[in-house]
Amino acid sequence: MNKKLVIFGPWCGEYCYELSWWIPEIRKRRNEDFKDYDAFAFGFNGRKVLYQDFTDKYFAYPEELEDTLKYPATCGEHINGKDIIPDNLTEYVNLIGQSYLDRYDEILVYRPNRQNFTPRVTMAETPYGEYYHYSASSEITNAVKNEIAFDNERDTVAVMARIRYRQGNVCKLDWNPDHWKTFINMLTDKLKVNVVMIGIPRKDDSSSGGSLTFENSEYVKSIVFSGPDSVERQIALLQHTKCSIYGASGTAVFPFFIKNAASFTQQTVEEGFRLKFQWEKDLTDNLKRIEVFDKYKNWDLYESPADELYTEFKNFYEKLI
Repeated sequence: MNKKLVIFGPWCGEYCYELSWWIPEIRKRRNEDFKDYDAFAFGFNGRKVLYQDFTDKYFAYPEELEDTLKYPATCGEHINGKDIIPDNLTEYVNLIGQSYLDRYDEILVYRPNRQNFTPRVTMAETPYGEYYHYSASSEITNAVKNEIAFDNERDTVAVMARIRYRQGNVCKLDWNPDHWKTFINMLTDKLKVNVVMIGIPRKDDSSSGGSLTFENSEYVKSIVFSGPDSVERQIALLQHTKCSIYGASGTAVFPFFIKNAASFTQQTVEEGFRLKFQWEKDLTDNLKRIEVFDKYKNWDLYESPADELYTEFKNFYEKLI
């Protein structure tokens, strides 16, 4: 144990900001500026795997604390029109930190800084940070492979059918759930693949994103990813399926962090370019196995045709095989 400790957090912002900028930033800080420190990180349950390569402990918020977080912003919460870290999270970090005062000569808290998530950073070709490919443990991998096994010889694809409500209204990036269902049927009936639906729970009265699931069938399995291993299980899924399909969301960047993962994503005209920065090209061998379909504008995407998306994905899929 070192004599100094750095605490990273608390984090409560959007997942794509955490994955794309916060974690690379603090990984680089730890490896360069705090290499003589022990390091703790604080964040949501299920995300320990994203921090474990450069930290010594990960503290997930208890359920009763996480349930108070419903309006993620860039690095904090939207509260009274501002992006701030709620007091209850700060108090939780301070409480844990105080329990280690007798073990360290120095304890520093490195908090998310709103200035580090301005367009100067989030639109940069090569932002400050150290980027990393994740992989799942053998134990998680074996469990997920059993969970997604189908009794046939078809390829299996993973689908994250993104859905989000803001103040009770459909988000500008959503696609009609009926079109998702039609699209899934086309994948199983016409393309002859199995589909694993990536289910992400969505809290009531929250602006956090989630994803749709459909009834299980011979060629469709829906898995809701929650709990302490939820992100690592998704990593294993992406490592052991032919490719993934992500709805319009910043979360579509997630497969970029799994080496050689193939992924097709539906985006809007206004958002698609954000998946083509140099740091993303570096992670994906110049987007070699990535396809971004961004024909429609915000709001217009909702009623865009399922058969068109199927044709675009089919062309991408056939290149993989």
